[in-house]
Amino acid sequence: MIIKKYAKSEQLKAMRLLLNRLPSKHPFYPKLATEIQTTMAGDYGEEMVYRELERMRLPYNYFLLHKVMLRTEKLFEIDFLLLTPFGAVILEIKNIIGLLEFKVNPSQLIQTKDNGEIKKYPCPVNQLNEYSYLLSNFFTHHNLTIPVFGAIVFASKNSHVKTTNNDTTILYKNEVYSFLRNLQNNSTIVSVSKLNQVKNLILKHDSPFEFFPLTKHYSIEVSDLISGVACEGCGQVGMNKIKNIWYCTSCQYADKYASLKSIQHYFWLYDDILTNKACRKFLLLDSRYEVKRLLRKANLLKLGKYKITQYKKKN
Repeated sequence: MIIKKYAKSEQLKAMRLLLNRLPSKHPFYPKLATEIQTTMAGDYGEEMVYRELERMRLPYNYFLLHKVMLRTEKLFEIDFLLLTPFGAVILEIKNIIGLLEFKVNPSQLIQTKDNGEIKKYPCPVNQLNEYSYLLSNFFTHHNLTIPVFGAIVFASKNSHVKTTNNDTTILYKNEVYSFLRNLQNNSTIVSVSKLNQVKNLILKHDSPFEFFPLTKHYSIEVSDLISGVACEGCGQVGMNKIKNIWYCTSCQYADKYASLKSIQHYFWLYDDILTNKACRKFLLLDSRYEVKRLLRKANLLKLGKYKITQYKKKN
């Protein structure tokens, strides 16, 4: 049973919004653009594996959760977690193409693309081992004795994995089903009631990492960003308002609610508190009365009154 469905990364959407507001010559621009590409590839890989998991009909009861973040000795995030009668299963997803070679001393993953380009990545084996240890630690902390299994899953058929000398299970996405089906060769040690108990415990403690606002996360000065109303069509910042309609000079997209949508971007990028003055500066609007009406429509939590009024996103 799917308990927590696959969901596209909200962080990725916010990163794109941030990139659109960064001047192209900003020193952080190329790094952020690269990080967006990496995050996009990771998201797409997880979606491809999720489609495989979604179609599964395993011969036992299980719970499937996407993107579980827990804290024990430190915060850690699991791509896919399955809770089964035989134990917990971590699936660590990688969407990297080319020839992939696992190295030790030091541990790393070497990617050689078809064009000869070589890149190095942190070793997924170490990552999986660390997450398995931390999940076991989480269970122990809550007085649960549950085995933890794990596998590294390569989402792309264009990933060519060179034979490794470790005992870690490494799969292509089409092998995941048989790997999970074969778990029933182990002894059943988790009853249905205990499985539900573990599921509820995981859901209770699942606490996504708070990346927002991104300017603080990346240590970017707010003053470096481009102000104005953003176009939902092409991402360009600086729409013009003509008779209550916002128009994009870049792609000619028209949107009556563009300024309202941009207010939501403020909390992702700038700060978790918004004032009328800050909103005017952010959207390049002159009238405090126009902004006051806009903030009323934004479905925000209002704090204080008169000149000290502040706004926050509702939980």
